[in-house]
Amino acid sequence: MKHRTKTGTKDVLEVCKGVELACAKLYHYFADLFKNDRESLLLWLNAAMEEENHARLFALVDKLRHDDIIEPIQIDLAEAEVTLQQVRSLVRKVKKNPPSMEEALRLAMELKANLDAFMMENVITFSHKSFEKLFQPITNSDNKHLEALQKAYHRITA
Repeated sequence: MKHRTKTGTKDVLEVCKGVELACAKLYHYFADLFKNDRESLLLWLNAAMEEENHARLFALVDKLRHDDIIEPIQIDLAEAEVTLQQVRSLVRKVKKNPPSMEEALRLAMELKANLDAFMMENVITFSHKSFEKLFQPITNSDNKHLEALQKAYHRITA
């Protein structure tokens, strides 16, 4: 069942925010794990900040939902909660068994691909194009983030 009510929207937005914060936690962990390599440290810190910014966006959209700026959310709450648990499980797993930089990059790229459905542009539909344009620069940052991960992965594996 897709959530279309205001309460369901708030719940889904909260869980999506949680997914973003869990990803940020993972990337902060990787930054700490690879802090001796400045380039790696900066890559992971940037990735963590991107996810934290996405979490802030979900919080902002949650506040704006009362002004009919967004359409009802089309993501199933249960699916969002399962995804959040999967990301949290991944964080626990890598803390228990720290990955190499190559493995961390591969995990991050897979995570990005798996979370595509939870990217802001796939979760939120704005009621008017002008609202969408305000958020577009922030949502476009995901492509740059993935490109940076891929570039680092190719640099390490080459």
